Amino acid sequence: MKIKKDKVILNIRETPRERRGKWGGQYPHVVGNKIYYTLADPNEVHYATLDRDVASKPDNSAIIKNSMSSNNFRVFLDTNPNTPNEEKYKAIGGYHVNNNHAELSGCTQYEELPIFDPVWPNVPSKVLKDNFHHPRHGNGLYVFVSPDGIVWKEYHNEPVISRFTKCVNYRGEELPEGILGVDWMPSVFFDHNINEYVIYLRANMSLGCRHVLYSRSKDLIHWSTPKLISCDPEFNIENKQNFYYAAVYPIGKKYIAFPPYFINKVLNPRTGTRSYHDQCTHVMISNDGLKWQTVDKILMSDTKHHMEFPHVVSFVEKDCIFYVHEGFGTPNNKLVRYIVEREELESLL
Repeated sequence: MKIKKDKVILNIRETPRERRGKWGGQYPHVVGNKIYYTLADPNEVHYATLDRDVASKPDNSAIIKNSMSSNNFRVFLDTNPNTPNEEKYKAIGGYHVNNNHAELSGCTQYEELPIFDPVWPNVPSKVLKDNFHHPRHGNGLYVFVSPDGIVWKEYHNEPVISRFTKCVNYRGEELPEGILGVDWMPSVFFDHNINEYVIYLRANMSLGCRHVLYSRSKDLIHWSTPKLISCDPEFNIENKQNFYYAAVYPIGKKYIAFPPYFINKVLNPRTGTRSYHDQCTHVMISNDGLKWQTVDKILMSDTKHHMEFPHVVSFVEKDCIFYVHEGFGTPNNKLVRYIVEREELESLL
């Protein structure tokens, strides 16, 4: 598939506030006429408005503060026909950490439980219990709601998914506890093919290996057991393959995904030193959202650093538009629009 760079939509490193911290600008995404992105030190969710291809940043653009949901806040338009107008904007976000995490400084201490960490299996680990409301959303993923995409409130007062959530592989066999990760950009939408909500989550398989989990829900609160997706070609855990996040979108009766891909060679398991190879974005197609086939690769890159290579963060099927994050972790941090011919897109389906 040939995609063409069109124009820069948003420069995320313009102001002194935006230039704080290496990870500023993480996970920008376009929802309707708004662009959401995270700024660092402290972590906050900001937004810009998009009008006739021109992005504008309001003076008071921070919409989420003092919440660990700022790390992965993902907004979507709820197209469920039963959704009230005042709840048309939904979002999911939150982390799952222990009381000692820097972003919880000054917060009340809450009860923790031990948890197995497949990334660092020999290091004792604890995280907060997930059966209560945490004021900074530090014990799992929370759902949020808004009438306008700017003013947000909690949709449910406890986490709906956490690191304690049991997961299974594609064959239905239980996976180790703690495999579900929360440090990523989820894909979530109302799936009209099944009349349920769908979410794609991260599976931290081992040091240097990330895969994708699938779950569905009727109410955004109670979710099915997350299950690893199936891939063709087969996903190779031992080779330290990575689908960093899913980037899934419904397209008619099928589904299309643009997961950022790389191989993460671990050079020193003790220190976590590693190198990155084969960076690109896979184009994947599915008939059911669970079984996926790679049909193309785009945005090939030889960048040698973590997620600095271009990766798709939003896709607008009716306009054949991709929004691509370029230069994350660098001073050249931008959201760029790409376009594709309709015939090119349809040839993959």
